[in-house]
Amino acid sequence: MAQQNKFDYRIKQDGEKWNAEITRRVTARRTSVSKRENGFDTQEIAEQWAKQALIGFLENLQAGNIRKAEKRIVRNELAAKAAAEKEAAAALYEEQRLAAHTEDDIEE
Repeated sequence: MAQQNKFDYRIKQDGEKWNAEITRRVTARRTSVSKRENGFDTQEIAEQWAKQALIGFLENLQAGNIRKAEKRIVRNELAAKAAAEKEAAAALYEEQRLAAHTEDDIEE
């Protein structure tokens, strides 16, 4: 099984012009175009644009992934803190409930 990149570029000729596309592999059989530029005069210019656009595209994706990871860390910390507070409140409630039952048993 051949390993392919998730993002790549391809160059197509349309008549006398060249088109460049940044593609994303969706599944093993299907790809989608993430970015497209049409109307290059030569294949070399189209390929040069595609390489530069792919580098910028991947940098933007990595920056977005870092931002999302930072938000996820904060969100998970807040969720853990809320769960700990909830457990502490439940334990305190249980202590108070047992203490009240114990007091009732002593009074009787």
